Amino acid sequence: MESVFLVVLQKWGPAAVSVLLIFVVSFLIREIKKYSDAEKNHIAGLHKDISKMREDVNNSLNSFGERLSKVEHDYVKNDMFYRELSGWRSEINKLSDQINSNHTMLIQNILQFVRKGEL
Repeated sequence: MESVFLVVLQKWGPAAVSVLLIFVVSFLIREIKKYSDAEKNHIAGLHKDISKMREDVNNSLNSFGERLSKVEHDYVKNDMFYRELSGWRSEINKLSDQINSNHTMLIQNILQFVRKGEL
């Protein structure tokens, strides 16, 4: 079985086959360029999408950082508030204990005076 290329070469001659090969090769080159351009456009679109995604991630990170700093600030503020409040509570408890002990001593003194008959 003979090759198709050899049959065409024998029937039409080398010049016709060369012209046919030139047309086939030029067609293939045009198709390759078309696909190449389509791939370049696709890659450019992917670059745009990636840069948009990076921008979105950066915006999300900045927003998260701001929220985190607010939470830290509020936590520190609340922590300091509770620390200060606990200090006041302890002072109030100490004063309350002092008042109670003073009242107890006063009542005991009054009762002693009553027992002695001085009042």
